[in-house]
Amino acid sequence: CGGHGYSQSSGLPRMFAWATAAQTYEGENHVMWLQGARYLIKCVGNARQGKPFPSGLQYLTKWLSSSSSLSAPVIAAPADLDSFDCLLKAFEACSARLVKQADDHIRALLSKGTAQAVAWNQSNPWLIRASQAHADYLLLFHFVSVLENEMSPGLRSVLQREVVLYALWRIEQIAGSFLETGVLTSESIKTAHKKVVGLLTSLRPEAVGLVDAFGHNDKMLRSALGCRDGDVYRRLFEWAKKAPMNQKEVTDGYYKYLKPLMQSKL
Repeated sequence: CGGHGYSQSSGLPRMFAWATAAQTYEGENHVMWLQGARYLIKCVGNARQGKPFPSGLQYLTKWLSSSSSLSAPVIAAPADLDSFDCLLKAFEACSARLVKQADDHIRALLSKGTAQAVAWNQSNPWLIRASQAHADYLLLFHFVSVLENEMSPGLRSVLQREVVLYALWRIEQIAGSFLETGVLTSESIKTAHKKVVGLLTSLRPEAVGLVDAFGHNDKMLRSALGCRDGDVYRRLFEWAKKAPMNQKEVTDGYYKYLKPLMQSKL
């Protein structure tokens, strides 16, 4: 959009404000991540007592049941970054290893006599990363699951590239977690970056169709830039003419402030 995106007539400032508010409904975003982490740690504790993981966390069973699965790289060959199965395993392993790190940190503090609440607060950085990794895995899992539905070959091709793009983009964003937990190698991270650039180029012709697929109408968007007819500059000009400041050739502010200042003897 260039500079036009900063204008209220673009609709972007309003949409940005709505989207950002959703991250802070609890007053601070980390509070919600910690709520998710509390559930994860509780389920890990239950599993330690022989209780099964609930359906959304069953993937943790195979990763936490063997110490060997918590050390070896999951994707050793960069070419595996195109495989849904390998990407899912990578996100599973990263989440499981970060959940274990958080649980181990809390238990280590408790073994030293630290109070439960204090141990929890001192483990917040580990807990937040574990919660975020679990959310990343769930999003990717459900994204891949959608591809099992019936759809046209053209749509399937686009969505398959989107799935891989999302996974590799997240790997870029939290590369430190994948490296620290040993899930990926540095070469795999470098390959992921190159593949993201290639996928963006591949999906660029589909960008308009992907955005239009959300079905947002002009009334909802209230944007001079995002209208269906694409007549951006004519609409910007028409909207500008309706603005209160443009109803007079010279605004009242000139006579009230500027003209007296310009005619005064300073």
